[in-house]
Parts: sequence; C-alpha cells; structure tokens
Amino acid sequence: TQPPWLSLGELMAACETPFGLEHYSPLMKWPCLLLDCSDAASNGVNVQAAELHAVAMRLRALPCPVLALEGGLPEALLPGADVLLETRAAAQILLRNIAQHPLAAMTLVQLLRHNEHIEPQQALLAESLAYTSLQGGAEFRAAEAAGLGAPQVQEVPGPAVLVLRAGSQLELRLNRPQARNAYNTTMRNELFAALQLLQADTTLTRAVVSGEGSCFSVGGDLAEFGQVADTATAHAIRSVASVPALLLQLAPRLEFHLHGACIGAGIELAAFAGRVLAQENTFMQLPELRFGLLPGAGGTVSIARRIGRQRTAWLVLSGRRIRAATAVEWGLVDEVVPRGATQGDARYSSGG
Repeated sequence: TQPPWLSLGELMAACETPFGLEHYSPLMKWPCLLLDCSDAASNGVNVQAAELHAVAMRLRALPCPVLALEGGLPEALLPGADVLLETRAAAQILLRNIAQHPLAAMTLVQLLRHNEHIEPQQALLAESLAYTSLQGGAEFRAAEAAGLGAPQVQEVPGPAVLVLRAGSQLELRLNRPQARNAYNTTMRNELFAALQLLQADTTLTRAVVSGEGSCFSVGGDLAEFGQVADTATAHAIRSVASVPALLLQLAPRLEFHLHGACIGAGIELAAFAGRVLAQENTFMQLPELRFGLLPGAGGTVSIARRIGRQRTAWLVLSGRRIRAATAVEWGLVDEVVPRGATQGDARYSSGG
C-alpha cells in the first residue's frame, strides 16, 4: 500500500512531536511522504511563515523523498518538497520506483538537498561518495544479479574521442557509434585528456563537443558497471581523473551539440557547458534509479543547477524521458536546432 496523502493540518500535527514522522524512511513503514495542501485555505488552516519554515526544515531532514502537490503549497514549504506534482495521479510512477529502490531514492534526495547551496566542486565530491555508497549496496547488487542488459558490442579500432583543431576552436566528437557512444573507461580517459589540452592552451577559445552516429550518448557503458573491485577505489578513480570537474572549470569555453538519445552521463556531462544546443529529435533521460544508483557523472550538480533540485529529482525518480522542447523550457538546453543540422551549419553554431 502507498503512503497516505497528508494535508497541511495533518503535517503540522505530526510535527508537533519529535516522533510524529518516524514512520517515514526506507527502514520503516513508508519510503516517501506525500503532501497535499490544496484544501488548506478552504479548511481555514492559517499558519505563520516561521512555523512553515520550521516544518520545511523538518521535511528536508527526512530520510526519504517528499512528494508534494504544487497547487496550494505554501511558498515557505517549498524547500521541504523534493518533487512538485500537478496531480495525485502523477505520483504513481514515482511511488512504484521509490518502492522498488527506496535506498537509492533516499540517497538521491538527500544528496540534492545537500548540494543545493554549496560550491559545485564540493557537490561533485558529495555525489561521488553517495554513488560509491550505493554501488556497495543491496539494490545495486540485486540489479547486477538480475543482469544489467548490457548489449554485446564489437569494438572498432580507433580513438573513442576524435580531436580536431581549427584555428582557435577545438572539436571533440564522441566516437563509439557502434555502441551508441556509451561512455566507457576509454572514452572517459580520452575526453579527460582532450579537456586538459583545452585547459592548458589559452589560444583555444572554444571547444565544441558532439557525437558520431545515431545519437550523442546513451550514457555509462553497462558492460563496465561494477567492474572495479571495491567502491573506495572507484571513488578514488573518479577523484583523480574527474571529467565533470574539468567541464565545470571550462564551462564558459564549452559548447555541446546534442542529437538523438542523451541518457545518463550523456546529458549530465553536457549540462555543465556554457551553451548546449540540441536537435529536434533529442531526448534526455536519467534511468540510474532502476540500477539502485543515482546520477554519477556530475548530474546532481550540472543538471540541478540548470533546472533546479525538484525537477532533477523528478527526472531520476520517474525515469521518464523529456524532449528537446521541454528541455529548452526548463533551461536544460539553451536552443533547439533543426534535425540534421551539422556543426558547419550557421543555425547550429553560436560563433566563435
């Protein structure tokens, strides 16, 4: 059974004691809290902003997601909501996913709350630690045991990232089209090296990153998930050669050109760039929760800083796709360009 929907009055009553919300956690009765304040005005509930702020902080400390209906929600309670929904029915897909992966759902919202007001470099560190924690957890192990669905791919000789220079511009192209540009260790290392070149050479004023083949990237290569022997070493690897940290530093000089699927790392990395363009056929998705994980390529920093904590949480907890038009409306993408446009097309370039 799903958690009950709490009214504002019921929430306030529950917060009157230290134990009023003790049933909300992955280890207790309810793995999330549902809040519907839409009838507060009609029921004459009148609460001072200071009291609502205290309740919001109480919700923010809960070890589980807080899903709230947007209609009627007092502004002072907004910091306590992890996801804003238009209708109760819209909660159903999130409730199913949270019930299946309550530990990952909890860790996700805790991380997004933590990262909301700290320096992005520190937020990246927190993301790596949270991801590492889940990699060693039961939900990821269960996903591994069930099979991650990694396709068999015939590797093709050649670089995983093509690097070309034209004057003051660097062009980087993800080059595993046979694997739909799945982000593997080789691609990560080559992209890191290319970004180091951009970092070192101040005569390079801009780098454009795109993908060969049918899509920009389907995200992390499932064939490599869980290959590192221990999670502490995995965190160390991310700390030593951090592509997200370089993207964060170089953002004003970076432009990403997206097309087709941009899944997981495929949108997490792109969202760091100072400018992101997407063809009309582009879609974005964050499916990590179904593996008992959360975005681990910087998405809780890059995406959250573009579209906010609550929309980022919705993307992960729902696992739903959004199209380029929605991405522009939210601010995840800066501009939609015609399908089939190329980097040489004036419509697909912001100039130098």
